[in-house]
Amino acid sequence: MTDSPKKFPFWNIAKIILALILVWFVLSKTDLTQLYALRERISLPWLAVVIVLYFSLTLLKALQYYFLIGRRVDYPQVLNIVVVQNAISNFIATSAGIASYLALFRVEQGVKVSRAALAFLLAKVGDLISIWLFMLVSSLLVWPLVDSFHSLILLSLSFIGAAILGFFAAVFLRQKFVSILAWFVEKLKLSRLGFVNKLMDLLSTLAEQEHGFVFRMVGTGIAFSLIYMAVTMLWLYASLQTFSFDVQFLQVVFVNIFMQLISYLPIQVFGGLGVNETTSLYLYSIFNFPQTKLAAVLIGTRLLFYLTNLAVLLYLPVHTLFFSRSAQKQ
Repeated sequence: MTDSPKKFPFWNIAKIILALILVWFVLSKTDLTQLYALRERISLPWLAVVIVLYFSLTLLKALQYYFLIGRRVDYPQVLNIVVVQNAISNFIATSAGIASYLALFRVEQGVKVSRAALAFLLAKVGDLISIWLFMLVSSLLVWPLVDSFHSLILLSLSFIGAAILGFFAAVFLRQKFVSILAWFVEKLKLSRLGFVNKLMDLLSTLAEQEHGFVFRMVGTGIAFSLIYMAVTMLWLYASLQTFSFDVQFLQVVFVNIFMQLISYLPIQVFGGLGVNETTSLYLYSIFNFPQTKLAAVLIGTRLLFYLTNLAVLLYLPVHTLFFSRSAQKQ
């Protein structure tokens, strides 16, 4: 890392301040009467669906890493790491969750950092391709209703498409592409940035892999990412339905596919607290939803999000108890 010890904490403090400002903004848009009435509008069947879908998302992500790592680690162990990663990402920061993912695979399971990082990269490539496809389809279906977003949609599709093409260029051209990219990085003096150096290391590792292996892994990553994205949209829709919010599924997909893009920006802490709610208020406004009611529902879904994350953490003591007993028997 090229960041000095002084800069890194300052950036984290800045993100926390931003989150608090945005939380205050959402609260200023909230009608306390609407917020109090949420408890009377809770749908228990939809609440059960939310819990099942969120547990399914955790299981799917663990299964994706299990195959991308090459089945070198038992699935329950991978699930344990994913639960820890999600908890740290959602309660602290995404960067801390990624660091825990790499550290746990290296220290507890003996997986090389390069291998775990490559699996993470392939999963993210699958996610980007899923985002591109979902954005394309959902945008086409709501195109007449989102006139003000046409330019943003086209720009986003172009940018994501360029990133995907860059990845496949690295796969096909291998070291030649990495060398050209490294030349541009040096010319633009981007090598001083730690994350750029890490990305270059990942691309170098990727270029060293055989085409057949990479395509198998990319195919696996894309398949899981598409399923994961579909379940994510169902979970988000169910979360809104839990509080009896009248919204169409297609509208949820369109709004939250942009939320997926925003999650890549390094400005979030506490699972996107404040950032997600403010962005949702803005994006849903194009469908003319009442701001006061929507703000109250978003606060409710935020609390539900944290509670379901706490529920998933119950796997950790179960995992520890089960495997400690297995170790004793052996």
